[in-house]
Amino acid sequence: MLPIGVFFAIILFLILLQNYKRKHSYYWRKLDEFPEDPPLPLMGNMLQLGFDLDEVHIRLMSMWKRLGKQNFRMSIGSRDWIMLTNADDVKTLLNHRTELSKPSPRNKSMKYFFGISVSTSEDERWSPTRKLMSASLSNHTLANQVHFMNDYIKQLFNHLDDFIGKNEVDFYKYLRPYTLDILIETLMGVDSKFLNDLDNIYLQESGKTGRVLTENLFSYWREITPLFMVTPMYREMANTIAALRSNSMNIINNRRDILRKTGNLKEKDNLEDTFTEKRNIDTSVSSEIRRVECGRFLDNLLLCQNYKGGSFSDEMVCDEISLITFAGHYTIAVTISHALYFMAKYPEVQKKVHEEQKCVLKNNVTSEVDIHDLNEMKYLEAVVKETIRFFPTLPSIGRQLHKDLQFQDGRVAPAGTILIIFYEAIFQNEQAYPEPEKFNPERFLNPIDKFSFAPFSAGPRSCIGYRFAWMTMKTTLSYLLRRYELLPGDSEPHFVGRVITESKNGVNLKLRRRNY
Repeated sequence: MLPIGVFFAIILFLILLQNYKRKHSYYWRKLDEFPEDPPLPLMGNMLQLGFDLDEVHIRLMSMWKRLGKQNFRMSIGSRDWIMLTNADDVKTLLNHRTELSKPSPRNKSMKYFFGISVSTSEDERWSPTRKLMSASLSNHTLANQVHFMNDYIKQLFNHLDDFIGKNEVDFYKYLRPYTLDILIETLMGVDSKFLNDLDNIYLQESGKTGRVLTENLFSYWREITPLFMVTPMYREMANTIAALRSNSMNIINNRRDILRKTGNLKEKDNLEDTFTEKRNIDTSVSSEIRRVECGRFLDNLLLCQNYKGGSFSDEMVCDEISLITFAGHYTIAVTISHALYFMAKYPEVQKKVHEEQKCVLKNNVTSEVDIHDLNEMKYLEAVVKETIRFFPTLPSIGRQLHKDLQFQDGRVAPAGTILIIFYEAIFQNEQAYPEPEKFNPERFLNPIDKFSFAPFSAGPRSCIGYRFAWMTMKTTLSYLLRRYELLPGDSEPHFVGRVITESKNGVNLKLRRRNY
């Protein structure tokens, strides 16, 4: 039996040998064309990122500045990442027709929550499913659904009016259930009433999702599944996932009941499940689908064929509903809240938004808005864009290369590399955004390079829900700014760059009723 010292010496030798071979490979020579802070064997740059995952975005920004405010590379464990901060290189990646795979660490983290959804799937499943889902998120379809938002804003007013001239209000607390109700009504055809149930388990557990996803992504050891599964963190994640998926199944079953009553859905016992990628959930309810013309997102999944020519299983539908319900309501709610924060902080900006509202609506400040009105609200849209630039709702998105990818300057990202579009750095680039530290919506009243500002991504895998997001954000902000004057709260938000940028202590503002 080897002495313990000899054993560790052999392990150390093997680590150093592997590191030597790696650094003398073609793969490393290509990576070496990008600036870096030298990584440690096995660990990479993990120590530089630190152990407070809410501070990772600050450390990455510091690294970007130190390395010359350009594309740079780093390592997380044995995986190599190239952080793209140049708009031309972002264009090369997002316009690519075949390099569409999301990073494997990201997918593994997401699949716990959202299964093999349109966000993580590829090839034969991803493309037809995306096309089917996109049909219910077109401009024409959404334009007919603005009236749902007109109804829900009145319910939001009932809650916010209680804070007029009194204590500050945390807008996260009310905008999350509000946007959730709108999303479920317009896209799923189900009345959810979350705004009247603020302690609902879904709201509590989904509020943890961004933090847990970030911890999964950067806690390299969590990829060792047997080890992760015996930890309290895994049990916390399992409880959150159960709440998200239970909510999705409730939505699905409620909508299915509605479709049965209208004659659009017929039962058939023992229908063979065509989905082979199962994950031990109840799929006892199955249906024979007849194709009908339908506008709702959920109806298209329940009433149309999947990519294999059969019906979508409960599990497949649950994956998609869990994803769009969480990602849709959460990103919209925090972006609206952040825009309100900036308008409270900069009253001159708020005044310009309010004046535009009166102009567009011809001084009828209590009127309902339609899609034409929303399209005319150019300054309001500029405020939202500047909000996203200042605090990117998604700090980054990524791809994992199957083949070498050459950029316009001749450098090559080798196959296997993870490419991260680092929005936080892109949006602080002085060339695209002079004086980036200033909140200046006017910069978006002039044309800006598409790939210097692509918060909803671009190309084949762009966000399918961006039209819905814009319609909801502009409609909600229009109503709020016409009813309330926003004032700063007593506490500043503590923004952190998780998978979604959010404030750890909410967004607390004060309200004053406008008098006309």
